[in-house]
Amino acid sequence: MEKQQQNIIETALSAAKQPVITSGANGTPVIFYPNGKDSWDYAFETQLLDKPLRKKGTTHLHDTASLIKYVQKHQQEGTQVFVDADYSKGNIEVTAIINGHTSQDADWADHRAFYSPRHTPAAKKWLDNTGEKMNQAQFAAFLTNCARDIVSKNPDNENAVYPTAAEVLDFALNLEYTEKTTFKQGYREQDGRINFTFQSEDAGKTETNLKAFERFAIAFTPFQGGDSYFVEALLKFRIDKNSGALVLWYELQQIEAVIEQATADIAKTLQDAFADIDIYFGRP
Repeated sequence: MEKQQQNIIETALSAAKQPVITSGANGTPVIFYPNGKDSWDYAFETQLLDKPLRKKGTTHLHDTASLIKYVQKHQQEGTQVFVDADYSKGNIEVTAIINGHTSQDADWADHRAFYSPRHTPAAKKWLDNTGEKMNQAQFAAFLTNCARDIVSKNPDNENAVYPTAAEVLDFALNLEYTEKTTFKQGYREQDGRINFTFQSEDAGKTETNLKAFERFAIAFTPFQGGDSYFVEALLKFRIDKNSGALVLWYELQQIEAVIEQATADIAKTLQDAFADIDIYFGRP
């Protein structure tokens, strides 16, 4: 009899050491388990629910249209947008708090969407290489690879004349053709074009001219999914007096102002799209 009672006691004690599952607020499963210190700990196991009790988390988006679509899909009372913009540096970070506080009630503010514009691959190429000195082959290859961005019309000045993409490609091909030559001089003519004089060993050192443009223009799209802007580029060159080697580069004009405008345009687009949502300029 005494042994039977002992077994019952041991069974009860063993059972008392096993985790216990129960339900808490909103039906959330709660597991109580002994911590080995003669007391119990507990944990809410929301992953055991069929679906979350509420939305939360941070979503990172890559373009303005995606941010607008996401916020409009999930917005609720208390949704608010914070725009942290440094126009002079072309930096903008947007944080949308879907479940933000209202004037009457507090909320968790843990369902967010974050957007920071990314440069397009083409914009990165133009920005990385502006002012970079290249030899003839390098400059020709660069112009050939980026020819799709070249434009001949300035939407703000119809009288301005710029070379077409075909003319720029023709110049690039001539650069490749004259790679093994000795350049003597380069000067600007009255029409704004640059005239290079060079000697080719294959032609018996006869002097030949190669005409180039003083400037060209590109359709510059700074950010993915964003607008394009007209940007002028000046053609620069230097001829080595000893070797006759031609070095070329370009310089994008007022590029900081263009990126600043692109950043401001993103902020304006968000203001127009979120007319019924509170927008604050700053950080949450």
